[in-house]
Amino acid sequence: MNQETLQSAFKAAFAVFWGAGAIEDFLAFIDDDALIIDEDNPFVLNKTAFKDHLDFHLGGNWEALGWKAWNPDFRIVGETGLISSNFTLRGKPRDSGFRQRHGVISMVCHFDANSRQWKAGTLHLSPLLSHIHHASPG
Repeated sequence: MNQETLQSAFKAAFAVFWGAGAIEDFLAFIDDDALIIDEDNPFVLNKTAFKDHLDFHLGGNWEALGWKAWNPDFRIVGETGLISSNFTLRGKPRDSGFRQRHGVISMVCHFDANSRQWKAGTLHLSPLLSHIHHASPG
């Protein structure tokens, strides 16, 4: 339970989005009771709803889709793991234009004593667009 094991767990979970691993590995990293805010959904999701949302995206609605986390930062505070990273989502929806969105990933993780693995208790994906526009009046 240290920064290196947190980093390793993050990389293993997100490998599916980098051309390796499986979506099950990503979902296993997320705690069953996690709260999730996705950058393209206006509701707080539980793990089941987030899986449904991922199934929609991964179910053939895209001609091409890539999601990359970059410059991740890992911190341990007591028994809590904190992950912050930039991300870029690029893709071409079927029969539509092109999407490129930059954002920030924030995760609060805990070390599960039973499985001896890190689990994300929160996952917040936030596009930078909403942070930049309308940040101050006029």
